[in-house]
Amino acid sequence: MKILHINCADYGSTGKIISEISKTAYDKGCQSYLLVPDYKEEGDFICKKKVCFPHETGVYRRISNVTGLRYGFAPVSTRKIISEIKKIVPDIVHIHSANCNMVNLYTLFSFLKKNGYPTVITNHAEFFYTGTCSHSEECLKWQTGCGNCPDIRERAQSLLFDRTHCAWEKMKSSLSGFDRIAMVSVSPWVHNRACLSPITDGVEKRVILNGVNTEIFKPATGGRIREKHSIADDEKILLCVSARFDPKAEDDIKGSRYVVEIAEKLSKEKIRVLVVGRCVSDKNGLPSNLTVVGNISDQYELAEYYNAADLSIITSKRETFSMIVAESLCCGTPIIGFKAGGPESISIDTYSWYFEQGDVDGICRAIISDKINFKNSQNVNEISAEAMKKYSGSLMAREYLSLYEELTV
Repeated sequence: MKILHINCADYGSTGKIISEISKTAYDKGCQSYLLVPDYKEEGDFICKKKVCFPHETGVYRRISNVTGLRYGFAPVSTRKIISEIKKIVPDIVHIHSANCNMVNLYTLFSFLKKNGYPTVITNHAEFFYTGTCSHSEECLKWQTGCGNCPDIRERAQSLLFDRTHCAWEKMKSSLSGFDRIAMVSVSPWVHNRACLSPITDGVEKRVILNGVNTEIFKPATGGRIREKHSIADDEKILLCVSARFDPKAEDDIKGSRYVVEIAEKLSKEKIRVLVVGRCVSDKNGLPSNLTVVGNISDQYELAEYYNAADLSIITSKRETFSMIVAESLCCGTPIIGFKAGGPESISIDTYSWYFEQGDVDGICRAIISDKINFKNSQNVNEISAEAMKKYSGSLMAREYLSLYEELTV
């Protein structure tokens, strides 16, 4: 079987997911390809192909900011993608987060539909069933056709025109009429929302949880991290992992400012807050008990931080899944945070505690009190064992391969 993935990058959470699927597929004798704007490194189990020129996606993004259609331009790279599909002639096309102005989705879907390519779409974000928004937050207009967008600059990323109804109609038309298509949601929460969208009428829908590499994310000692950051043995470590940490932003979807508030409120406790992620604003003025580690690309090093932590925290406004939940629990580290949609729908209840958005006091009271169980030598393996059954990357890959086989019979 030839499997073709289309994604906005070969790294990050979706990059890891594609890599895991490709490794399992390789072991079963399948060939995997990945079309991306550009790639960071060659793949061991997958053939990566670059489909964009330098700065091409940036140009398309600026044009879409004016036209108001986020997924309806990218003429050169779209032709390149279609050309590669014709060369490879895949048995299955799997579209992930093709959301960085790398492709005209309407043109791509029309080509795949016309030529009878079995197609899988994964809802890593929400735009396939909202038509425009990656995260629609509290707005439910996508259930009735959009239009009159309450925030076209942020959600539709349009500077001038509200074309959300047009985009909604185009996405609905693009996804209708396929002979063989399936929409996968990465959490029950996303699946329930996808089922409410008229855009997905007639499209088979199912849930496949994202998986992690359990050879990397597993229980281990975290002593090196404590030594590196001069953290005493009697201090608890609260870990925040975020691709983008912006403590000065008032309205950051990752909720970075709440991490700062939590650190401030716990400043008199024996608790150190570590933030793994790229800091995009001034670090001056941060609480003394908060340390910004910076971005970590080495997955083994990231696993060390999870293992050193006593508790991982999520402060996002919206998440369709949250790899942090899966990676942390596989390392045996419990979760605490705000309700954000996906995380609480995929977590293991016994080792996860969620509060209403913005309830910093509730989180801090829970951490200080005996209401939650920090990781300890007795429960770490128990937490990890249960998590690995649920978030195993190999299990995820097998489920996708089974779906591919169903669609190609």
